[in-house]
Amino acid sequence: STSNRFLVSHSTAKMYASVEIPLGFKATTVDVYGSGTSNMTVYEADINSGSPTSLGNGSIGTTFSISSGAIANNTNYLLIELSQTSLEKVYGGKVTISKT
Repeated sequence: STSNRFLVSHSTAKMYASVEIPLGFKATTVDVYGSGTSNMTVYEADINSGSPTSLGNGSIGTTFSISSGAIANNTNYLLIELSQTSLEKVYGGKVTISKT
């Protein structure tokens, strides 16, 4: 009902985003934009497994570089976990990719 469009955390509940990596590419950086600078963890996950691999931690508002690059295959994707404080806003984000 207003012109504002963003996600607001519920108390300190974690927020998640999943991002597909196109075949023939690798993910090299992750940027998440919001009203705070809370922690984010980037994982490489697989649709056939419940155990994602951590690629490291960063902060909302700071570019997170994936040192080895997450190379696409038929079943992997990025899982981004945001650990926010109460009422922080998330405006959006982007994953930078490059050809393998």
